[in-house]
Amino acid sequence: MARYLIIVILTFSIASCNSDSSEQIREEVVGIAEEYALGQLKNAKKTVLGNGTIIISDPEKRYIIDPAKIIVTLIDDDQVNDAVIPVSSFIGQEPDLVEHLFIINTDGKLMLIRTTETDMKILQIRDRVITTQQHTKPRTSPLYNCASCQEIVNYRFINGDLVKIEQEEQKK
Repeated sequence: MARYLIIVILTFSIASCNSDSSEQIREEVVGIAEEYALGQLKNAKKTVLGNGTIIISDPEKRYIIDPAKIIVTLIDDDQVNDAVIPVSSFIGQEPDLVEHLFIINTDGKLMLIRTTETDMKILQIRDRVITTQQHTKPRTSPLYNCASCQEIVNYRFINGDLVKIEQEEQKK
């Protein structure tokens, strides 16, 4: 019975340490995303909505940061969790870009290493393979949201760059 109790306590301790670490990473990622957006605008103001979404805006442009969309996982080739967060921007009421901020844990410090300005949605990151869904038509095309006008593209994060990988390479 004592052994069982010790195992249960250790399991909960490890689980709580991991969730605290993930939560701490998420908080830092939000701060990095806010700094990034603030650096893109002049005289920006910050608004936090009831659901936690952050809007950073000036009279011409606004950035939307949704902390719920942060992905914390292994991205580069070390064994330390990294993160990626999509940041949407609007000019007036029109969507502008979705930027993905790749925040890599380097020597125990989270750092913004790469941003992408690609109209893509990250579907998953598994075994360091970043699977995305991308539009093949521009936003101005009437076929932009056409289901057959989208493709699945896989990437790996190598030396600070997103490198497209082919299906054969993914299986390795």
